[in-house]
Amino acid sequence: MSENINTINKKDYLEIKDLFNRIKQNRSILIKSTAIAFFVGVFLVVFTPKLYKTQVSLLAESNSNSPANGLMGQLGNLAGLDVGGLMGLDMGGSNSSALTPDLYPEVVKSTTFLIDILQEEVYLPKEELTLPVSEYLQEHTKPSIAGWLSYAIGLLKSKEERRVIPQKEEGEPLNLTQGDLNLIEGLANSIEVNIIKSESGLTSGDSKIIQVSVEQQDPYVSALLTEKVIASLKQYIIDYHTSKEKKDLAFIEARYKEAKARYFEKQEALAEYDDSNVNVILASAKSRRDRLVTETTLASNLYKGLAQKREQAQILVQDKTPVFTVIEPAKVPQQKSKPKTIFTIISLSLIGLFAGTCIILWKEFFSSNPTETI
Repeated sequence: MSENINTINKKDYLEIKDLFNRIKQNRSILIKSTAIAFFVGVFLVVFTPKLYKTQVSLLAESNSNSPANGLMGQLGNLAGLDVGGLMGLDMGGSNSSALTPDLYPEVVKSTTFLIDILQEEVYLPKEELTLPVSEYLQEHTKPSIAGWLSYAIGLLKSKEERRVIPQKEEGEPLNLTQGDLNLIEGLANSIEVNIIKSESGLTSGDSKIIQVSVEQQDPYVSALLTEKVIASLKQYIIDYHTSKEKKDLAFIEARYKEAKARYFEKQEALAEYDDSNVNVILASAKSRRDRLVTETTLASNLYKGLAQKREQAQILVQDKTPVFTVIEPAKVPQQKSKPKTIFTIISLSLIGLFAGTCIILWKEFFSSNPTETI
């Protein structure tokens, strides 16, 4: 009987026992890959700048759906005023606003908002120094590992060459350099705004909780910058909701001052005429006095009417102003938020262990001779 030579493919799978044997035989690969990953994790933890996170929670109460239900409506009912006809405004319809809390994150990330924040000043307790946020980010922060190259290039530039980010002028486009854009982007990445929606409890109705958090390398600056962002966001929202009412108030205030001055002028003219025409019975004198009385009466009515509308406009501005309640104030963080030392080292070590296992399996399946002859 002739000997048959059969060629069979090597098994393309490993049993569990075989797998552990292969790993045990090549444990040096596992040790090396895990050790490399471990030291990479240590390197990242040591050379990544520490960040401290401050978080503030606000309760934003929306305006009433109808001014008749708000402060203006309550005072108007007490005084017997027709709130719906105030200054010719349509007060009976819906008072929905285009700027809802869901858009607050977009507001905070907008370029003009961030430029305003960069102009604010912060205090560094360690250096006992007060300086703008833009200067703090450029001169008093360490770059991340990925940003060391651009940071080294930036050091070659003299301080005199550093530009102050320009403010937005009405009707003019922003002229920003790439350095300005990088600075704005870095600030935007350090700010986070979350809106918590709830149908019951503390946020029942139209109220929502706004959470604003800021991460910076200095814990005190982190808390202070969070307060700056909150204050700027509040002012932006208030200005948006009350801008028209404030313009109306300014217009009425100007007309009120004019009417007041005219009324006093007519009143004094009538008094002077009476003083200089005592016991005069001429018809022309009587006609002249009647005309002065009429002008004084008209000026008085206009003055009183504008005074009333001035008070109503002031109340309307107050009624339109959103209310913010601080639930969780800004506190100077005592522990860093990043990098997470234990998580980073353990995660990379596990990745190294997995990579070593994959190398062993690769060698077993693809690096060995694929066939055996029997």
